[in-house]
Amino acid sequence: MSKRFIRSRLALIGILTVLMALVLSGCVPNGDGTSSNIFILLIVRPFGYILRWIYDIVGSYGWAIIIFQLLAKIVMLPLSIKSKKGTMAQAKLQPKMQELEKRYKNDKQKYQEELTKLYQTEGVSPMSGCLPMLLTFPIMIGLYWPISQPLTYLMHLTADQINQIKTTLAIAAEGVVSEITVAQQVFENFDKVAHISENIIQMDMRFLGVNLGVVPDWKTLNIVFLFPIISAVTSFLLMKLTSYLQFRASGKAPANENASMTFMMPLMSLWIGFTLPAGLTLYWIAGNLTSMAQEYFMHIYMQRLEAKEAENPSPKANAREIAKKEAIEAHVQKSGSKRKKH
Repeated sequence: MSKRFIRSRLALIGILTVLMALVLSGCVPNGDGTSSNIFILLIVRPFGYILRWIYDIVGSYGWAIIIFQLLAKIVMLPLSIKSKKGTMAQAKLQPKMQELEKRYKNDKQKYQEELTKLYQTEGVSPMSGCLPMLLTFPIMIGLYWPISQPLTYLMHLTADQINQIKTTLAIAAEGVVSEITVAQQVFENFDKVAHISENIIQMDMRFLGVNLGVVPDWKTLNIVFLFPIISAVTSFLLMKLTSYLQFRASGKAPANENASMTFMMPLMSLWIGFTLPAGLTLYWIAGNLTSMAQEYFMHIYMQRLEAKEAENPSPKANAREIAKKEAIEAHVQKSGSKRKKH
């Protein structure tokens, strides 16, 4: 893996990111005089159909969100495993990288050369940890839209029809009113709005007795009040679990900036939880819990994979070991020749 190759990979990732943004932000005509964003057409709308299909089966929007989140994790699992392998490989190289940095702290060019050799002999790609996660970003963003806008993506109502519903039900026009909140009002006043569109259905936004359309109020202590707190706690536990498993895998404690994120993310989750409907907070709680389970089982999977690799090395592993030995022998010969000259 040459320095030029690393640069080409970085350039390729940058180009792919720009192209992905341009393609997904483009528009295509619908045939009725309107146009749709390609991102919405290719990702958000299909997710909306899937979420609606799950809701029709379980009959609960809360359970539909949880199952939807779980299915998304399963679909993205191969990319998550690939990213995890790359991250763990990078973490194991940290001591050697730090040693090279100390040795060649006054010679950046030599450091880059030796770092490239290290990646080559260890069979590690510097992009292996981030490239798979880059591909999951559109999916993660696409999951949020249909959950937060059930009238648009599950009932397929137009903006005019949604405004007509708000007017009919005298829902305040001031500020932003979540579609989850409006959907619960539709459920409770279905007879008043059923004539607006045949696509309108009675979609119950209650989950275990909790109205998911309600925005928690920090001044009112009730069950909905607990949602942001649970979201913050699960976010904190996820960060701690990830750090702990990273330490178990690499033997190195996380950096200070990661430690600060352990508290920053839960606090942000707590604040956001008190500004949006409980349904979206439930989505984050489900995401945190499924991520915790995923991190734990991926850790076990990686350990078993490493144990199996140690017992029965693959051809690639054998090739890496040979490359390591050749690199060490070359280094010894080079050092010996230098000593002879002196």
